[in-house]
Amino acid sequence: MAGALSGAQETTRLDVLFGGYTAPDADRFTITHTVGVRTTALNGLVIRRGAGLGGLAFAHAIPAVAPDYLHDTSISRDYDRAVAAEDLRSVAALPIVIDGEARGIVYGARRHAGSFTEAEVKSVSQAAGAIAFRVAVDDAVTKQTQAVETAEYLRSVRSAPTDREWEQVRVAFADLREFARSMDDPTAQAELQAILAKLTPEVHGDSPVLSAREVDVLALVALGLSNREIGERLNLELETVKSYLRAAMRKFGAHNRVECVALARSSGQLP
Repeated sequence: MAGALSGAQETTRLDVLFGGYTAPDADRFTITHTVGVRTTALNGLVIRRGAGLGGLAFAHAIPAVAPDYLHDTSISRDYDRAVAAEDLRSVAALPIVIDGEARGIVYGARRHAGSFTEAEVKSVSQAAGAIAFRVAVDDAVTKQTQAVETAEYLRSVRSAPTDREWEQVRVAFADLREFARSMDDPTAQAELQAILAKLTPEVHGDSPVLSAREVDVLALVALGLSNREIGERLNLELETVKSYLRAAMRKFGAHNRVECVALARSSGQLP
């Protein structure tokens, strides 16, 4: 927009050019760019549909011109203070139109009253058209990006394991860990550990690292086993199970078993 406004001012020699645009179906837009201003009165001004000269052009998607803005009885007085502060007298509002809808306005203004020439209106209109083209391109890119992101999300949802499938993975993880400890063959044990590694993502670099026994205990906690049942499964004393659980909770700063399991999963140490 800045380039379009500057180009129109060089062509027309109008005192001030300003404008802004918004999203589709909006009932207002904000003045975001100005050229030739003396004050900040126009910057950030919110133009409502139907209010003032620009609001009329915005509402009807057609040009609107006021040769003597402050004395024009056909427009509302919502923005007189800003117009007077900038000492504007004649104002032309050219809509930024995309697919038949006004998405904003480019204004051309002078500090004296009087009509605009056809060439001046055409130049400001061309600036509005150039901006409309760029906005339309941005809209198309945004829609395409959103479509790709949506498709990717839906694809991931469709391919994501169900809760039941995840539960089966977690049971298999716990069983494999127990089986791996019972094996005397180092090669077979290493192969099992490699399989276990595939069931969990890599540990995040800033996460605390659990010991093998702490992972064993949490893997069974995740299955809903009590401390006593975990001890029976792992051939550990009840107090030993509690000790491993406390150590894991302390590492993560967890307040309970459930939170500790959730944090272990988020850190990549449990499936």
